[in-house]
Amino acid sequence: MASRFGRSLAILRSLALLSSLLLAVSAVRAEDPDEAEIKLEADGTAPRKLHAIPYPNGALYLNRGISGAFMGGKHRNLGEKSSLYQWQGELGYFYKPWLSGGLGFKITAGEPSSAEQKIFNRYFIQVRFHKTWEKMSLYVGPQLGMGNLNLLSDSSADSTKSPLENTGPIKIGNTKPTLGLELGGGWMFNKYVGFTLGNHLEYSLVDEEGVGVTNALNLHINPGLAIDILAFTETLRDLIPAMFVNIEFQSGFLIFEKSGHRQDQAGVLGIGLAF
Repeated sequence: MASRFGRSLAILRSLALLSSLLLAVSAVRAEDPDEAEIKLEADGTAPRKLHAIPYPNGALYLNRGISGAFMGGKHRNLGEKSSLYQWQGELGYFYKPWLSGGLGFKITAGEPSSAEQKIFNRYFIQVRFHKTWEKMSLYVGPQLGMGNLNLLSDSSADSTKSPLENTGPIKIGNTKPTLGLELGGGWMFNKYVGFTLGNHLEYSLVDEEGVGVTNALNLHINPGLAIDILAFTETLRDLIPAMFVNIEFQSGFLIFEKSGHRQDQAGVLGIGLAF
């Protein structure tokens, strides 16, 4: 009986000693200045949680960091027989929670008819000013870019023309600057899905029918949906701060052009990431 009591007392003393050691280690770690510095921002404040909201064109709002987007799909000018392929993307950096800058591209290429090949490239830099709430963010900003249009037309492949009208392959190249103004935003209406809407007004000197001050003023309206992938899995959060899959419908109106008003439409699918 005495031996059992002695063993129990020894076990209690061992547990009490182990508890004292654990408390001492915890106190030392809490007072460790190196670990405290790791947990703080450079200005000495507590680190801010990443705030991500989807934008049109696969872009993201972030209160800090780098965002990237890539999308692809089908593009069609109404009135043409066939669709073109479209690829677009952008890379942005947030200098402040209300200010970001970046660069992007948009490429449409394909054969609108059996006798024609078309490639249109657009590269641009952009600045955006943001106003953000908990579940919604809006932006506005200018764009400065360069547009390049290449047309290859082969009238000999057109069966509707007579032999006298067939002139063989004709190549047209046109590279001119573009100016744009964009505005839009995103709204996360629940945990998994958000709504995006963008408007882009672009003045371009690049046109299929010549170059002039009244040739190409293009207005695009882009509604879409964005799905938050990280809302479905927690395993990726330590690797990727934000990840959205975007689906978007783009409708454009080309106005103030000599041929009259032309329209184009595109459906694209892509991904937006934060780094």
